[in-house]
Amino acid sequence: MLADAIRKFFAAHELAPKRIVAAVSGGFDSTAMLLAMAELRDDFELVAGHVNHHLRGEESEGDEAFVRDLCATLDIPLHVADGTLEPGALRDRGVEAAARETRFARLQEIRRDSGADYIATAHQKNDQAETLLMRLMTGASPAALRGIHAVRDDGVIRPLLDVTRREIMTWLEERGIHPRFDRSNADPRFLRNRVRNLLASVPEGAVQNLAASATHAVEQWRVLRHAIDAAENVEMTEGETRFRSMPDDPWLRQALLHRHIVRLDPARARNVGARDLKRLASGSSPRVSVTRSLELLRLNGTLILRRIAAPTAPFEVPLTPGNPANVAAHPPSPRSVPGIHRPQSAQRRSLPSPRLSGPDEAEGLLHRTEDPAGGARPHPARRLAGADRLDRRSGGVGSFQDGGWGRRRRIRTPMLRPL
Repeated sequence: MLADAIRKFFAAHELAPKRIVAAVSGGFDSTAMLLAMAELRDDFELVAGHVNHHLRGEESEGDEAFVRDLCATLDIPLHVADGTLEPGALRDRGVEAAARETRFARLQEIRRDSGADYIATAHQKNDQAETLLMRLMTGASPAALRGIHAVRDDGVIRPLLDVTRREIMTWLEERGIHPRFDRSNADPRFLRNRVRNLLASVPEGAVQNLAASATHAVEQWRVLRHAIDAAENVEMTEGETRFRSMPDDPWLRQALLHRHIVRLDPARARNVGARDLKRLASGSSPRVSVTRSLELLRLNGTLILRRIAAPTAPFEVPLTPGNPANVAAHPPSPRSVPGIHRPQSAQRRSLPSPRLSGPDEAEGLLHRTEDPAGGARPHPARRLAGADRLDRRSGGVGSFQDGGWGRRRRIRTPMLRPL
């Protein structure tokens, strides 16, 4: 039954894979998918991929051992990847989002290493219903109401998306197969688990209707996308979108903003809901945060969506008259230069290579045209914490300080010259 569903999936989406990576966690859905795809090995080559996040101690190791044993039994090549989460990703995006991003990154590496056409994940119809309900609850855009995509541009496919959880459970029980159970799937702290419990208490038809709504949204989106394309009038760079004009229709303005939020910050775009888009499209603030790494500016009537430049770390570089120092290069260590006093804060950490970036900033040369002490001894130029931008009023750099001059002389004499 599952093998037939997978065949129908390939036919419906006109896919003819030669090699597929099956993403296998050891849970019910992915175990069933691997077993069903193993029955189709006359149609394509099959490789298994498992990502161990090490989040549940011995249970995580048990999941990996189960997948190894299953693949050995089925004689399927297995690639196991370390999915340890970076602390920064955990802090910024939370466990679920960080794990998802890491997992797909490792699976893409497995796909490239094995020369596979696609990565198959075991999302099924109940997952689709849960996703749609969650997005409705959190205020999703029409694009987000398409739910889980059956086929993605990055080669990820969901061949069980038209199969229910109950059908999968029955299929496994008939074969006497007992996959692993992930306790985190029962943790009520996660919204998806609460939604799953809610849907378990309603008739099966509710799941079918929600999943069908996602299918309808996919069909409707084709029409909406053409309207958005026609309204789009932008200048794009890797880190910025400038909207030359915006349509009068409020929904089209929101849709255009959402399109470019997804382009510039795909990892966090899902956190921008319908209320956020309405606020951004109708607001008048000159500068507003969109995500942790995006901001929206209103400059002379033009909307500018751009990535927030990373702040330059504090640093210190010695300057002597006639010898400019390139601020984009590693500065010499002040500790090795006679006459330079290194601040206590700088002694406690290594100072990274400074670089200035952004529309109001520039790489440049710190330079001294004269020595206030009348000699040739070097003086430190420090980038202090707090600002990176050129001080246009003085012609210098407001956030740079010449340690050998008084305040008045520092303001009068520019210390950064564009390259």
